[in-house]
Amino acid sequence: MISDAQLAALRASGGVVWENQRYGAVYVVNAPGLRQQLDEAVPVVHLGQVEAIDAIRRAFPETRWTVVALTCPRDVAEERIVRRATGDTLQRLRAWDETPAARTADITIDTSQTPPAKAAKLVDQVARPAMPWSA
Repeated sequence: MISDAQLAALRASGGVVWENQRYGAVYVVNAPGLRQQLDEAVPVVHLGQVEAIDAIRRAFPETRWTVVALTCPRDVAEERIVRRATGDTLQRLRAWDETPAARTADITIDTSQTPPAKAAKLVDQVARPAMPWSA
């Protein structure tokens, strides 16, 4: 979390790779932070828009990204949203309806059918060959 002044400075410096405003909040992928993560580990970037994937790929063309699309049927999404009790169910369902499938995903996982541990193993199987240190 950063202040409005810090966000303005980040924008002014060209450090914003992707920005989205939704649910009364501003979500930003910042280049300096992502570069640091890339230098230190394998980052996981949670995105809700397909356009954001392209923006990150353009900003870091030297990086081999593994794109994982997590999906579920709409009724399951609605049930999960209601359980979260954030008070903005209609907005979140509208966003779900407006979000196209990530057609460039390396793997798509239906979270209503795949338990988290199995999903993690599937992601690891897809991502590991792209990691320079993997054997």
